[in-house]
Amino acid sequence: MKSPRSSPLYSPLGCGSAILLVLFLVIMLYFTGPSLFSPGKLSAASTGALSKEGYLSHADFEQECQLCHDAWSGVASSLCMECHDSILFEQESHSGLHGRLSGTQQCIRCHTDHRGNSGVITVFDISDFPHNSETDFTLIHHLEDYYGAPIACVDCHPTRPIRAAVVDCMECHDSNDPSFTQEHIALFGTGCLECHDGQDAMSTFEHSQVFPLDGSHTTLSCDACHDRNQETATIRECVDCHAEPDIHLGLFGADCGRCHTASAWIPAQLNQHVFPLDHGGRGKIDCLTCHQASYTLYSCYGCHEHDPQEIFEEHEKEEILVIEDCVSCHPKGLTEDE
Repeated sequence: MKSPRSSPLYSPLGCGSAILLVLFLVIMLYFTGPSLFSPGKLSAASTGALSKEGYLSHADFEQECQLCHDAWSGVASSLCMECHDSILFEQESHSGLHGRLSGTQQCIRCHTDHRGNSGVITVFDISDFPHNSETDFTLIHHLEDYYGAPIACVDCHPTRPIRAAVVDCMECHDSNDPSFTQEHIALFGTGCLECHDGQDAMSTFEHSQVFPLDGSHTTLSCDACHDRNQETATIRECVDCHAEPDIHLGLFGADCGRCHTASAWIPAQLNQHVFPLDHGGRGKIDCLTCHQASYTLYSCYGCHEHDPQEIFEEHEKEEILVIEDCVSCHPKGLTEDE
């Protein structure tokens, strides 16, 4: 009867091979470090600012696996926060991209490295981000650019990380509509997001500081006075929206508030006439008595004698040299100033 054959694992050859293999791995590990087990190089992408630990990119600590990997459990998000403290702040304060998105506590869901020095480590499809509901700025009117092409995230967010504070509105608007943009900046400054929320309404804009919306103006939409593509802040006078009607015959001028209110055009009444309409003690005088050519101009010489030299000399004695605007000194038509 033959004796049982011994296992090759315990043979001198097997044991020697195992020892050589372990020795080889130890030597390789000594000279190559943990890169022996690395699936690829780390990203060299950088924001240009040092991290909390003093690194510019992941590639700077390619041999320090423990900075990202926890023993036996893989990548640990808590270790990521040791460097990316700004992301931790967003999460804790519920602000910014990482404070508004769900699931950002697990970094590896969207960011995977070892794709090479030039590899892209963000795999999250930013186009799926619910911008309209999750931010203070909707994309309702920013789906296409001036030429009808789709607007990409990088068009408004050219830098990383994405934050509202670094949104670049000027790059697009100033290059495509410079005259309006420069006028708008001169009037309101460059803090676009302080007023605009991406919709027709302004987020924090107090319209009364520029033009009071009272009477019938309170129910108007922005588009009633402002063209969507040519918004302007210079609409302050009635005639900017309302042309003078034919019934005025060009006689009443553009100071609509003298007769009309913001509530309605009719009824109209002369509510800013400070000069007494019964001047002369003969009852209410006709408008044409003083306003012979236009209701915006007047003359006292339709009734009063007018010797230019005599009148000038009389006023010169009182050191009054500008004498054409009589009402400025005689607001109630009396001889003595009031």
